[in-house]
Amino acid sequence: MQPTYLPYLGYFHLIAASDVFVFLDDVQFARRSWQQRNRIWGAAGEVMLSVPVQKTDRDANISDIRLSDAEPWREKHLNSIRHTYAKRPFFAEGMAFLEDQFAQPAAGLGDLNCGLIQTAAARLGLEREFVRASTLGAPGQRSDHLLAICRAVGATDYLSPMGSHDYMEDDGVFAAAAFPVRFQGFVEIAYPQGREPFTPYMAFIDAVMNLGWAGTAELIARMQASRGA
Repeated sequence: MQPTYLPYLGYFHLIAASDVFVFLDDVQFARRSWQQRNRIWGAAGEVMLSVPVQKTDRDANISDIRLSDAEPWREKHLNSIRHTYAKRPFFAEGMAFLEDQFAQPAAGLGDLNCGLIQTAAARLGLEREFVRASTLGAPGQRSDHLLAICRAVGATDYLSPMGSHDYMEDDGVFAAAAFPVRFQGFVEIAYPQGREPFTPYMAFIDAVMNLGWAGTAELIARMQASRGA
């Protein structure tokens, strides 16, 4: 899965179902995508938090993208989150995590996202092996590249995000190699957000602020049990 900024709960659902989780950071960076932004819910509605990055070639990979600190975006994001969630029951837990993570040195977008995700996964009790695809030197494009990654990490089967289903089926690479593939089945379970109606697919910190780390871990376990992966 591409390393995304403050990803939604489905990202951790995928991690929970994995033994080895590969950050797909050796593919082309897409501006204004979830790779560099995500959403929370403020008093006036949806608030999009976007991480500024330096200009680079259009075909640059995620692993090549450098952060732009020309503006104090970390402080702005923290202030937006603080303003939104200050009255939620587990605000202190979520805010302490974010303040600590934003204080960590990170020159690249991949470093920022992977650091946030791995630390959050650990807080959720998801101790997995994490690998960055950019360290593997796996060849190929599209499905050929995914299969090469699976072989590079010694996988026996591949659990894929549902978004890859159509092109993987069209490519037929895994079928030709007789390499087992499963696709993630994720349906979010509503949780108290302090507002109605429930808004799904928010940045995971929305769940942490409302449920705490223990409650969010329990919610992900319920999603695993009800739908599987």
